[in-house]
Amino acid sequence: MLTVDYAARRSIVEPVRLRRFFGARSIAVVGASPSSSWARNLLNALALGGGVKDVRFVHPKYDEIFGKPTVPTLRDLGERVDLAYIMVGPNRVDSILRDAAAAGIKNAVVLASGYGETGADGRDRQRRLAESAVELDLTIMGPNTIGFINAVGGVAPWAVATESAPVAGPVGAVFESGSMARATYQFAQAHGVGSTLWASVGNSAVLTSLDVLDYLIEDENTRSVALFLETVREPDRLFELGAKALRAGKPIVVYKAGRSEEGMRSAMAHTGAMATDDAVVDAVFRQAGMVRVESVEELVATAGVFGYSPRLPEGRRMGVVTSSGGGCNIIADLASVNSLALPAWQDDTSAELAAHLPEFASILNPLDTTGFGHARARPRPTKAEDDLMEIAVGDDGIDFMFSMMTPLPDERPADPTFIESRMKIVGEIVAAAPVPVFLSSNTCLDVSPYALSLLSENKLFLLPGVDLAVTSLGHVVRWVEQRNSLLAHTDRQVQAVPVAAGPSARTWAEDEGRALLAAAGVPVVPAGLVNSPAEAAAEAVRLGGPVAMKICSRAIAHKSDVGGVVLGVEGAEDAAAAYDSIVATVTRHVPDADLRGVLVSPMREPGQELLVGITVDPTFGPVLAVGLGGIWVEVLKDTSLRVLPVDAREVRRMLEELKGAALLRGARGSRAADIDALSEAIVAISRAALSVGPRLDTLEVNPLRINGSRVEALDVLVTTTMKEDA
Repeated sequence: MLTVDYAARRSIVEPVRLRRFFGARSIAVVGASPSSSWARNLLNALALGGGVKDVRFVHPKYDEIFGKPTVPTLRDLGERVDLAYIMVGPNRVDSILRDAAAAGIKNAVVLASGYGETGADGRDRQRRLAESAVELDLTIMGPNTIGFINAVGGVAPWAVATESAPVAGPVGAVFESGSMARATYQFAQAHGVGSTLWASVGNSAVLTSLDVLDYLIEDENTRSVALFLETVREPDRLFELGAKALRAGKPIVVYKAGRSEEGMRSAMAHTGAMATDDAVVDAVFRQAGMVRVESVEELVATAGVFGYSPRLPEGRRMGVVTSSGGGCNIIADLASVNSLALPAWQDDTSAELAAHLPEFASILNPLDTTGFGHARARPRPTKAEDDLMEIAVGDDGIDFMFSMMTPLPDERPADPTFIESRMKIVGEIVAAAPVPVFLSSNTCLDVSPYALSLLSENKLFLLPGVDLAVTSLGHVVRWVEQRNSLLAHTDRQVQAVPVAAGPSARTWAEDEGRALLAAAGVPVVPAGLVNSPAEAAAEAVRLGGPVAMKICSRAIAHKSDVGGVVLGVEGAEDAAAAYDSIVATVTRHVPDADLRGVLVSPMREPGQELLVGITVDPTFGPVLAVGLGGIWVEVLKDTSLRVLPVDAREVRRMLEELKGAALLRGARGSRAADIDALSEAIVAISRAALSVGPRLDTLEVNPLRINGSRVEALDVLVTTTMKEDA
């Protein structure tokens, strides 16, 4: 974790500084030995990039490295370079950075490990590195980084093996893992996903993944961003950049390592960060308008389809044409998993498709062109799926078209007329289609340079295999659905909430919790606090009808466990008896409990019950959880999460995400809930939680009962940290 002044650090990594950093045209390699594979890989990558013509070597022991003369230190370079790539052990880095500053160099990449990932001494070393960067006005990538590839500028200080010139394209990528940056870059290259920038930030002592993300959002060549995170160090900034990317129309696709407990432990060991529940991380990305994916291959494919697609679908209705019956089955299954609809073709479309198919063909969506299509003569150099796709894209009942392409040739054929003419026609069909068209290969095979040239020349993008393709399209559709709503509500600032004093105890008595809710505007079922059988009898008579009676004590969080609750009490005599029974039973179970009395409240008619809880995440702060009560929460784990603050619109989205949402809408003859009133009540509960301030531990309303327009909190539990612990 950074300990240097935040504003000072930000000043050396702002986008204008990073444009110079990633655009370096002259590089000094410091500390490379003739036997270093790192250095050989770096020279090879720079040569393949082609944009850096001035490469110099700095080493105090060698007069020459790789046929190039050396100088002893950066101070001896004579003419200043744009960037220093430092290949020495951690104990020598500080002095070399001072040499760099003295030589007027503003940018450095630090390859060395042995910093924050190695324990307390390493974290201290990393802190000193960050302090030096601010003091010396140096933009530093790393330590423990392999570097970056600026494919657009041809600048590739990349110290791992690479075999081909970088493919320029619309995807920017930022990685917090060097090895995964390398592997995923190779996957992207092999599937024609070109990039603007592919960066490995390493330990992020100075330059972080969010700094690079900020740069990519402002970069005019970048249309989408792939982000590989091991931890989230600046949660408020993540939301800020999510909103900035939405305004810029640049989707951010995230792979976050550490879903499992084991994965979280691994990420913590690697980064030194605190663990955050993965369900909270999911909610954070959703709120920030980012797409979370399940694999690095999915990361590349989804960022690729965002980056290469001039149009995105405005709905879930997918039309499918393919030359494989088995492929139709696979696509139908994947569409179901990704909540994509496959509507039947409209009558006029079906008739036109049937005219190009044999009588035995089924005119379904997905559409199998059958083997007949391969034998039928055609008036132009196309395949059956091309011609039928051209018909199907005009169907008014679909929002986008998807087709699996038959394999493209690896090498240019002796007579390329057919394939090159075909791809030109496919490009024209896609460009002229009234809806977006997405293409994929059948399986996730590498795309050869020749096949890539065919696609590029005709402005086509081929998703890598049907599984990744349909999964990516599901992500695209969900992002489009959320985009407009999020754009209208990206400001997370809320009016200051007065901090409630509250008791000094860790567990609040229920009457104290009820007062907190009422002050925040939460509708609470009426209740009277009584301290004798006679008062209990009088209160029961005043309320009329059956009542619920509950012990009230700071020492008792779970009242039912100690016999502290009696329901359905009717009349004065029963209320007095229930009071005596509750006090006696609780005193027997918890002899030293400080009893504040017994709460008496009217029983309510049956209705839907929700659990509404706020807990404090170590990274993101207060987190709201909403779930339908009973088995929906306990057995089915049916909850929706958001980081506070939230507004009523966001709460409505949370309610819609619940598996049991239909119950709130009046399923099976039940009374529909007033969703607006319910949403406002949940916002008020979150406001109550925020009013507790930094002492908040948990606030739980269970249940929050809904019967039509009546919404009431029936029970509340508040726990806080002790004042001396806060």
